[in-house]
Amino acid sequence: RRIIVTHMRPDFLPPSIFQTKAKILVLVQNPKNTAVSYYRFSNNLPDSPSFDSWDDFFADFMNGKLAWGSYFDHLVEWTKYIDNEKFMTISYEELKEDPILGIKKIASFFGFSLCEEDFPRIAKKTTFKLMKEKA
Repeated sequence: RRIIVTHMRPDFLPPSIFQTKAKILVLVQNPKNTAVSYYRFSNNLPDSPSFDSWDDFFADFMNGKLAWGSYFDHLVEWTKYIDNEKFMTISYEELKEDPILGIKKIASFFGFSLCEEDFPRIAKKTTFKLMKEKA
């Protein structure tokens, strides 16, 4: 099995991906949380232009004038596949609220057979705090 991680919109992916047996997990985030995260990320990249203020960033975010384009256009493109059985959409907020249930849904979608004791272990190892510490 191969896993490809990308932030690209589906219309920028190779068409062959949609013609294979590939399963695609689409992780989305509340636009408010995305904006805050993107602002912090942008201002911490040494070779990227940073923003003088939240207001400047937010105006560009809402108008899709950022390096990766509009988050809203990104979401619109992915919603075209919402009823496709090869796609699963889950939100960051859903995973944060109930990580074990989210992990179970993802495991089921991909056909992973895990034991009940695996889920809490995976949930513990994939918390934002732990992953940040290990980054």
